[in-house]
Amino acid sequence: MLFGAKDRTEEIINLIWDRDEYYLVAAGKDAPSKQKVVEVATKYGVRLPEDYIAHATGHWGSPYLEVRAKIWPRHKAGDVGPFWSFLYGVFVYAYSAEAPDWMQIEGAADEFEKMGHKVLPILKVVGDADVYCIAPDGKIQRWMHEGDLFEPFEGGFFDLLEYEFKRLDDRRQKKKADVKANAGAAPQGD
Repeated sequence: MLFGAKDRTEEIINLIWDRDEYYLVAAGKDAPSKQKVVEVATKYGVRLPEDYIAHATGHWGSPYLEVRAKIWPRHKAGDVGPFWSFLYGVFVYAYSAEAPDWMQIEGAADEFEKMGHKVLPILKVVGDADVYCIAPDGKIQRWMHEGDLFEPFEGGFFDLLEYEFKRLDDRRQKKKADVKANAGAAPQGD
């Protein structure tokens, strides 16, 4: 490709976007340079796909997207429920020092390195211990925390972003229906 990959992040966000139901933060003016992104990848021995570089260096790079708490009430300590009901957001690891520690790409990569894995973590579903990573060969894999195994993801970075954003939107719709159904339920007596 003559000019590299085109950033499709905004297009993918717009597939599900609803200002009243989602909260979104992205890199904006703090997006890293291509040089910074490649330096980080080199530090961890990973070759980056062009589509990921286009995303990471763009205005909409490293987004944090969550369903607003008014739509998806958050669980409290000790709450139980189906696994999906804890998965209210998605984020792409960030390069900016302004991002919270838990979103920092180098901190997450250091943790994988301590576990003996040479990967660059790129995307995580809030509430899920599994993490999508880029392997040294530039392929996307999902690290499965149970068993400490990697499973290949078939597709590129924008395929992954669209897949996880659409899954979040499916969960949002399911949660809205669940909250609506439970709002009409009579409280149980002792």
